[in-house]
Amino acid sequence: MTAFPVWDDGTTAASPDHQLHWYDDRTVIIRQALHTNFEGPFSYLLIGSERALLLDTGTGDIDLRAVVDKLLAGREVELVVAHTHGHRDHVGGDGQFDTVVGKSAEEVAQYFGITGWPEQIVQFDLGDRVLDLIPIPGHHASDIAVYDRSTRLLLTGDSLYPGRLYVVDWPAFRASIARLTDFVAAGNPVELVLGAHIELTDQPGIDFAMGADRHPGEHALQLDPAVLTELADVLAAAGDTPQRIVRDDFIVFPLSAGGEPL
Repeated sequence: MTAFPVWDDGTTAASPDHQLHWYDDRTVIIRQALHTNFEGPFSYLLIGSERALLLDTGTGDIDLRAVVDKLLAGREVELVVAHTHGHRDHVGGDGQFDTVVGKSAEEVAQYFGITGWPEQIVQFDLGDRVLDLIPIPGHHASDIAVYDRSTRLLLTGDSLYPGRLYVVDWPAFRASIARLTDFVAAGNPVELVLGAHIELTDQPGIDFAMGADRHPGEHALQLDPAVLTELADVLAAAGDTPQRIVRDDFIVFPLSAGGEPL
């Protein structure tokens, strides 16, 4: 494992369309540049001896396939493309790939063999590398978290990251985060929590303007696992009534079914 880079903050227009970080020799973090799309989403490439899993394809504004092909050059592995959830900024590049898991909860469950959505946790073996797939709907109906046993990374998509945690289904989100913390507490140690965006500044609880395509002074991508526990605790304390909650490392941001802030 190497130290995390300073991510491209969008202030240099000449920067490349993507930034790569090899977390280790089988794990690549890919950030889509903010100058290509203000979402600046992260994708994750997890490589095993038989399969590689690409988690999320970004907005589709860049040639992600060429990036992934270069990263996998010389490796005889099947590439499977899946998503943390089905929102457009995570599935926009799907058309560049051959084997792509569907975007709905039903399609995700069918592909990975989840028969008890959302309570059932299943394993997906990449070959000498086992992942745990954990359904966590609430932000989106098809949300999953991915726990990598080899690196102890927990990939949480838009359900937990340094930014605005948009919640459409409040009861489902509360239950999902509680199940996720139970999974960790049950003997699955987490080194870092990694989400799919950065929307917070390096000042506690202060976010960039919505739609900002420049992020000078960003929060770090990686979160301590204690932040997951903190999220579960504040959701439990909030009870059944959706409410905006501002903490140092995230902002809980409830939305109506039509996508409007509550």
